[in-house]
Amino acid sequence: MKKSNRSLYVRATVTDRTGTALMRRIEIPTLLCEVPESVVNLKGFVVAGQVFWHADTKWHISRCLMCFKENTALEMQLCDGSKTVHEDVDEVFIAPSHVVRSIRDGISEGDLKTQLAEDTGNLPLVQNSRNVLDSFIEYKKKDDVKDDIDILAKEIKSHKDLNAKLNERISALEAKLALKEVELKEYSKKRSIEDCTNGGVKRARIHA
Repeated sequence: MKKSNRSLYVRATVTDRTGTALMRRIEIPTLLCEVPESVVNLKGFVVAGQVFWHADTKWHISRCLMCFKENTALEMQLCDGSKTVHEDVDEVFIAPSHVVRSIRDGISEGDLKTQLAEDTGNLPLVQNSRNVLDSFIEYKKKDDVKDDIDILAKEIKSHKDLNAKLNERISALEAKLALKEVELKEYSKKRSIEDCTNGGVKRARIHA
């Protein structure tokens, strides 16, 4: 089997819970999801893997088949227990494992149902799901800490930038204040000289 070209876990947004009309006609529940641009390069393939979602205060896992019509859009069939994610879940994480086959265009509804049943034989081993879920939870905890660090780093940088601007403003005001103080001293000095000169003139007139 061809290994998928992927990072370990990919964040995906659930865009539709009813699937395509074709899958509804053959009565196989699916989800439609979008993934970020250029995260995976799986267009044109049916891919086996796992999907994770958070609901009821805990993480859930299901093996799944993913049909990538585009690199950024997929239709997903959940293959363990629940056939869909919880109703209030809008974000899931997918872990593509391996490519099962190429998408078959023009396939009849009956042949598609048979093909998908065969595809489920290529899913990751169900007995590994507990370990896979534990690994994902550890990854998510680490990823959340990284997100917190990024947020704090941005906040610190924002405050530093603000402080730098404030310091520049303070420096400019201090320079302006210093100039005004020099100007005041010069004015006071000039007035003192003028007062002395005027006083001398008055005394000379009195003596005259």
